[in-house]
Amino acid sequence: MGAHYPKMMTHRTTDKHPRKPLLRRFALLAGLFLATTQGAFASPASPVDRDLDVRLVAASEVAPQWPPDLVIEGMWPDACGPSLLRTRVVDHDIDIYLHNEKSSCAEVETAFQLKLNPAREARLSQLLLGIYRVRLFLAHDKGSNELIAFRLLRSGGDDRRPRPESGFWWSVPTANNVPALPGNGLSIEQQGDILAVTWLSYESGAPAWYFGSQTMSGKIARIALSRMAGGGEAFAGPNAAPTIEPGLALNIEFLTPAHANAWLVRGQSGSIRAIEVQDLNLVRLPFAEGHPGKDWQGEWVLIVGNSTQARIINLVTLATADAETFRVSDRLGSINLQCRLDDVGGHPIASFCSLTDGASVLADFDQVGLDRLAGQNADGTLVTLVRLPR
Repeated sequence: MGAHYPKMMTHRTTDKHPRKPLLRRFALLAGLFLATTQGAFASPASPVDRDLDVRLVAASEVAPQWPPDLVIEGMWPDACGPSLLRTRVVDHDIDIYLHNEKSSCAEVETAFQLKLNPAREARLSQLLLGIYRVRLFLAHDKGSNELIAFRLLRSGGDDRRPRPESGFWWSVPTANNVPALPGNGLSIEQQGDILAVTWLSYESGAPAWYFGSQTMSGKIARIALSRMAGGGEAFAGPNAAPTIEPGLALNIEFLTPAHANAWLVRGQSGSIRAIEVQDLNLVRLPFAEGHPGKDWQGEWVLIVGNSTQARIINLVTLATADAETFRVSDRLGSINLQCRLDDVGGHPIASFCSLTDGASVLADFDQVGLDRLAGQNADGTLVTLVRLPR
């Protein structure tokens, strides 16, 4: 049954004027899709990583900052289940080192469960709220360690604010200088709590694509991507359906509706347990050329709280305050959207915006996308600014 929405009344602040079409960077799209790179992600995800359930269990719903337990359970590839060796907590990274005490084990999958408390192990009184990067290592007697699992976990309640925008997303360099993946891109769509991702990549220079979906309750998700192979050509007539093969695992944390950190996981070649992790910085970039402020020109709907009334705002005039900010105004110059630009992987991305009407601040937006901004007004009421179809 479809969702029921209350009837919404709107009124306009300016007259509607036709908009000039924006220039499109089709060359950018072609370059991103057609650049030939070697396939870095041909191997399937490790069986251990796929079969593990790793979760934080709050010690108290009233005080979620109290150190939560971390539970690891799943199937181990042999009969010698792992034991806990040590843990380490640094900022928002949790490293867990497991150990196999026996040298020879029957090759029979065995269920296991471990329960630990990383904060208490590190002698911390509490675990800071937020997103944690959890890595599981298998320690060997000779001192080497194998990375066998990677997860994103949240300490505290789910944060639903940065709902990702649907569209094309691109890989750009990360803050710690991990280069972008040339020729790789994503198509992301969220419908309700279902997040669907198509990853466009390469294998040995040949195009390859992966698809997966996952329920997303907060701003993080782990999506098992299946590789699609053996499908029919578009003009070949009726053909058999493509085969679906285990592929990659995408761990993603949405920072804003148009910016995300992500970690792509695959099984390490030649190893039963080990995995490899690729850091990613993902953004949803506009197609339009020119000053970034042009991307926020157009008609928007302003919605305050649960009101059934909305206000249509037509932002048409672009002004640049300096290299790090821009302002777009209505034709009367009374309503202004002023945004701060941050450099994300070499691209100027709007990170914080304020909407004013004369001397009054209508809203401050800390969740800024190309088509949707979310924030609050001076009373703390949720305010959203949604673009009307262009």
